[in-house]
Amino acid sequence: MSENANEQTLARGDGGNVATAGRTESEEAFAAWLDTFQANTLMVRALEKSIKQELGLPLAGYEVLVRLAEVPEGDRLRMQELARRVLLSKSGLSQLFTRLERQGLVERRGDPENLRVTYATLTEEGREALERARPAFQEEIEERFARHLNKEEMRTIRQAMRKVIRTSGEEPLSEEPGNA
Repeated sequence: MSENANEQTLARGDGGNVATAGRTESEEAFAAWLDTFQANTLMVRALEKSIKQELGLPLAGYEVLVRLAEVPEGDRLRMQELARRVLLSKSGLSQLFTRLERQGLVERRGDPENLRVTYATLTEEGREALERARPAFQEEIEERFARHLNKEEMRTIRQAMRKVIRTSGEEPLSEEPGNA
């Protein structure tokens, strides 16, 4: 078999497919997932360490501050929606939020018209902490991720991950490519 033919996807007699370098599509899919998982894990570890040094918070705490800072002035964000945006369970967010409240970074506010609804707000102290930590966060993203990829590679990653996110029944948290 020629080298070129081996690199192409070929149909096998058993109904499976041979993918690049002789891997089946299933093996190639697993390898792609494994690489994505490993890259994510390594990035999260680096970001976690950096944010812990800057703020004394876990990465999820930084993410809470970021998501609250995105809320337009005068708008409010329900705790339930905040949990969805930071990818935590409601109980996980509640525990983290309590720690952030004790540090004076965030506040819970009830809705006087609907006592079952609680809103999350960012305090001025929380906004200042976020601004102190943001450069370290952005430096880690640049150093460990962005500088190793060109724009086309980043666009391809975003498009692929957005498909995967939507397949899970969710909407991507980032803006549509080209709008950011």
